[in-house]
Amino acid sequence: MTLAQLVLPLLLSGAAGGGHEIVLILDNSCSMGVESRDDQGRRIPPNDPERAAVLGTLVVEGLARGSADRVDVLAFGDGKDAPPRPARSADDIRALPYSNGTYFRRPLEEAGNRLRGSALQKRLFLFFTDGIPEDLRDPSEGPRSLGLSESAEFETLVIGLFGSDEVRQTGEQFLRPLARDPQKDLIFVETPREVIGAFTRGYAHVLGSRPETGSLSPGQSKTFEVGKYVVEVLVATASASPGPAYTAKLEGPGGDVPAQASGDNGCPPGVRYAGAPKLCQPPHRHYQVFRAPNSPDQRSTWTLSLPKGSGAIDYGLILRYDLEASLAVPTTARVGETVKLDARLLFRGKTFDDETFFQADGFTAVATIEGKEVPLRHEGGGRFVADWTPSEPSQEGASTPVRVTFRNAWMEQSARRAVQVEGFLDFALVPNPASLDFGTWRGERNETRRCSLVDLSRSTNADRIPIQCTAQGAVEGGVLSCAPVAGSEADLGGGRKGQPLKYEVCFAAESCCGDIAPSGIGVLFAASHPHYAAAAVTVPTLVRVSETGWLRCWWPWLALAGGMIGFGWIVAGFVRPHDFDPAASVYVAGSEMGLKRASALTLRETPGGTRGFYRNARMCLNAGGDFVRAPRAAVLVLEAGPGGSTRFATAPGLERKVQRTGKWEPVPAEELALGYTPNVVYRVGSLYLKWS
Repeated sequence: MTLAQLVLPLLLSGAAGGGHEIVLILDNSCSMGVESRDDQGRRIPPNDPERAAVLGTLVVEGLARGSADRVDVLAFGDGKDAPPRPARSADDIRALPYSNGTYFRRPLEEAGNRLRGSALQKRLFLFFTDGIPEDLRDPSEGPRSLGLSESAEFETLVIGLFGSDEVRQTGEQFLRPLARDPQKDLIFVETPREVIGAFTRGYAHVLGSRPETGSLSPGQSKTFEVGKYVVEVLVATASASPGPAYTAKLEGPGGDVPAQASGDNGCPPGVRYAGAPKLCQPPHRHYQVFRAPNSPDQRSTWTLSLPKGSGAIDYGLILRYDLEASLAVPTTARVGETVKLDARLLFRGKTFDDETFFQADGFTAVATIEGKEVPLRHEGGGRFVADWTPSEPSQEGASTPVRVTFRNAWMEQSARRAVQVEGFLDFALVPNPASLDFGTWRGERNETRRCSLVDLSRSTNADRIPIQCTAQGAVEGGVLSCAPVAGSEADLGGGRKGQPLKYEVCFAAESCCGDIAPSGIGVLFAASHPHYAAAAVTVPTLVRVSETGWLRCWWPWLALAGGMIGFGWIVAGFVRPHDFDPAASVYVAGSEMGLKRASALTLRETPGGTRGFYRNARMCLNAGGDFVRAPRAAVLVLEAGPGGSTRFATAPGLERKVQRTGKWEPVPAEELALGYTPNVVYRVGSLYLKWS
């Protein structure tokens, strides 16, 4: 992580097209390195006992050393009116004393003056702090002191290191306004070891490149490929923990690259702090940075290695591409009048056009205008364009900032321009037709819809000013809607498209609706911008829908219900009837003695012996001793019941033999419903029967 932070400052110093102005406010309050006590006498440890902030600042200075970049370090003074303490060299940075307070205003004022007065092409405001300002009461005082506004021509990166959530919540109120884009430019870290990583992530956005970071153990190496268009290779290394000095090695196509800067973050000789007796004593954290040119016309291979015997190091590498964003846009525009943005990347001052590059590594191009991101489309030849229609004039005479950004996995290049947006256009709406009549129809089981078109081509500047179409009035049982017609956008010339000129107005009657004849409904056409509110026009709408009717609405459900009932009736006709027990059988003979010689016949094998449609299984026997299917021709009918039971449906003159007495007796009528008793001999007429 330390290396990555180092690499980013290097990238900053070597950006294409000129140097960078970096003004870094370094919080040197005692809470960073010196132990303190609260009101109850409890110990409060320092937030940065390893002097990681000093190490990160040294890395920035080392990477920029000898280049066109300029790094100015400002530390807090000892009072709210005391001037900030400046530092430029590595020795000056190490020698910065810890101050007795946290004073923002004077360093912010000095940083703003230096950034605004710089002639360098790109500028960065970098602020690192762990506290809450003692000299600011209102968070808005910070950006005013710095001179931060939409038109300010410098980027920002604010890093906060706080010892508790409570302090962070208070401190964030003062840091957030100092970040141009708090989502990207405001970073919070919890430990000093994260400081270098925070510098790295922030610089990746601000300086236009993204470093690759990692770590090396003694004896390990890292080989990386460098592609075309890279003009410089930057590498930063730092010891992962306090310890002895180390010597890393960077080798490129031209051989070994000498280190550009190295050292540690210790205090100057003889410096001691009473509240932190070990702060300035060894061991310290060490750093070593490299910077070497590279041919952008061909690929190359580089290797970073760490000899054995050294402690582990963190590294970061940056490949600085000689690419620069540019933007062409008119200096003035009018509200509602479309403006074309023409952006491109430049390589060696010429338009960069490499389709392979544009298709790789998640490449995107967007414009940020009026707080929104608008995608840029590639028109070929390296030109990226977008249409912008200003929605309001520039505020209080200040120009409206327009920014385009090209980014991919390793790069983020931006260009800014200021456009003075003036006045409002003449605007009048003339809808055709001026009213709508959808006619009369009957509702149906499903939703019914009628639509009509409204043409705004006779209007004044409706092709340039965004318009909204909304339904007016409540409708019970229906919905009135309005939407622009795709493809009806006005042709503004030069391939530019304006606003839609045709709108489709529809009325949808709900399924199974009642009578619908609403009054006072219509569609309102109005410009999106409130300035044009007086020009809004309502197109009255007439619609009449008669009631669907109960049978028309519900017949499918009735048919479905009837079908389900019929299906259930049919299924029940086969399922509900009862069957004989599969093992039940009957013997039939012309005499009682003949039963002993008769063969058993399974009841299910007799005609009608299995259940039918809404018919229980039955055994029908005629007077001649034959089994028949029709009960009308039978003198005895036995019918199956639930659970294997039976009953005699027809049995006139049925008798049974009482085994105890050997006599015959009629079967009582009330017992016929109980069916037969197994192994009992029955007699009907001249036929003898026994069931088993």
